[in-house]
Amino acid sequence: MNKKLQIIGVIAVCLGFLSAALCFLPYGLFLSIPVGFLGMITSTLYVYYDSKYQINTKKITPGIIGIVLSSIPIITILIIIFMSKK
Repeated sequence: MNKKLQIIGVIAVCLGFLSAALCFLPYGLFLSIPVGFLGMITSTLYVYYDSKYQINTKKITPGIIGIVLSSIPIITILIIIFMSKK
């Protein structure tokens, strides 16, 4: 189970990084939202398995890093919406 959890953690961080990187490319925001969604799913799986089997006791895990990176496209969209209202 530990090996599977490590693989899920690497996938979660990679998808999160990819969605964050696509977010700042021109027209990449449209591609970063589905990649961020997949990153959120894998990060949630990581956090679930980590909590269920209590494998990792650190506070900052790859699941948390993946969640933060995967949420950057949505935060960017919210910033764009609030900036355009002024």
